[in-house]
Amino acid sequence: MAFADGTLAAVHSSSAGSNLFIYTESATLAAIRASGYFNDAVDYGLVNGDMILIVGSDGFGFNDISVSGSTYTVGEALTSA
Repeated sequence: MAFADGTLAAVHSSSAGSNLFIYTESATLAAIRASGYFNDAVDYGLVNGDMILIVGSDGFGFNDISVSGSTYTVGEALTSA
């Protein structure tokens, strides 16, 4: 599966540079955490250090974002699965 536009929402913005988003998708956490899954989310303003609460078909997790060029990588921070 690929990133579903419209299902990523900002929950909290911080002037300190770390923002919180929520993303809900019917894919598994492993699929959503695949490198480049969020590449099409460029218009949402994701930057290094932002956190995403991902809700997938098999659980949920808080994840940090790493941005390198145009590639967005999700790192696992805390998960229910």
